[in-house]
Amino acid sequence: MTITAISVNHNTSAYMELMLRSFDATHDPNPITAWALYDNASHDDTTALLAYAQQRGTPLRQSGYGTDTAFNSHGHVLRHGIRTHPDSDYYLLLDADVVFTQMQTIPRLIAELEAHPQAWAIGVCPSWDGVNEIPSDARQGNLDICDARLHPCCAVLRNTPLLQRLMEHIGLHTYVQHYPSHDEYLDTCKMLTQVMRTHDFIHLVSDTIMVKHYFCTSYVWDSAELAAQKRADCQHRLAQYRD
Repeated sequence: MTITAISVNHNTSAYMELMLRSFDATHDPNPITAWALYDNASHDDTTALLAYAQQRGTPLRQSGYGTDTAFNSHGHVLRHGIRTHPDSDYYLLLDADVVFTQMQTIPRLIAELEAHPQAWAIGVCPSWDGVNEIPSDARQGNLDICDARLHPCCAVLRNTPLLQRLMEHIGLHTYVQHYPSHDEYLDTCKMLTQVMRTHDFIHLVSDTIMVKHYFCTSYVWDSAELAAQKRADCQHRLAQYRD
């Protein structure tokens, strides 16, 4: 069984270091065959991330994108990671700002995926703290968190000829659908999720497997106070892993 893990740093260097360290601490043996780690010309402090990535033998490659591109490049970089590893059995998509809180998260996700032949992918149960599912009203209030699309924060995709064809023609890109009264923003993986449904394939959302997801750390979305709280929590957790 071969698994390629793909993640993108977009001025989230401390978060990505924490993601990698928490993964290593919770997966023994390491199930990942290849790591495709990319950086969008980040201009935050990348020193510790680059050192740890090099130490574990998974250096970051520049994606060719910067952090000031006009549109969301996330899906395109993930697609590149898939297309450059066409023979993997599975692909693991990872947001830079997740923290692994459960042991053997990825093998458990794969086992759950394999129990459902009509599923093309599985994502983790959405969680802010890695212990509890986010409130149901928050999840239902924004179906793009995980129900209307496969959320790429921590998701396993089964490699198939269909997936490879769709990577060639559809990708994981962000799209916009125009209507007379409004525009609908189809974030990373949403168009692919919709196309998979036309082939009678669904994506799963685990009921019990979760990671801590900081959410919205690669662009300005949070209040200054909340963003500072997230950074402080990240640094606290990083200090524990580094020690």
